[in-house]
Amino acid sequence: MRFALLPSKPLAIAKSRLAPHLSDTDRRALCYAMFHDVLECLCRAQNVDAVAVVTADPSFLDLAARVGALAVDEGTPRGLNAAAALGTARCVEHGASAVLIVLSDLPLVTAEEIDSLLVDLPQGTHVRLARSHEGLGTNALLRIPPSAISTRFGGRSFFDHLAAAEDAGVSHSEVDVAGLSFDIDTIDDLRELRRVMRPTRTVVEARKLGLFPAAS
Repeated sequence: MRFALLPSKPLAIAKSRLAPHLSDTDRRALCYAMFHDVLECLCRAQNVDAVAVVTADPSFLDLAARVGALAVDEGTPRGLNAAAALGTARCVEHGASAVLIVLSDLPLVTAEEIDSLLVDLPQGTHVRLARSHEGLGTNALLRIPPSAISTRFGGRSFFDHLAAAEDAGVSHSEVDVAGLSFDIDTIDDLRELRRVMRPTRTVVEARKLGLFPAAS
């Protein structure tokens, strides 16, 4: 069974680098929109059998339950790698043979791009990665089986994950997909969304906040 796992910080502390540019209310609304976009995308992916969310945020847990995802309450925020480990363990308890971790700040990702991560895979143990647009981070990590390697999110995680796979003697591959590489960390990243024609929740919210002109 192939699980997609969506971890997220609580809204109160998510995307703190945007705090100098957005009010607390606006930052929370934008983060909720991004989370909702990614969750919906995972639920629509044809090659994903089940979706799980791990977070300490009640609003995210409520949304996960409403769309039929497995909602894993982190309790107290424990950091991305510890949350990923908790979420992965719950997925395995529910029969996961593969777990795809996708980060929640990818407002342009599509269900088709998620599906592309789960095709043309070799037999046996394998790790597949999608790196962030700046080239250092990991925005999606597929592990078959879920115990293939532990996660190394943070900093130069793309290279850390590759090193972990090599150290474990695990085959690995990379996909280069636009929606999986573009993540939101800064106000300039947000303004790049002006080029997007799809009316995603994140794009609509960014327009409401006046981050770029409304489409004419």
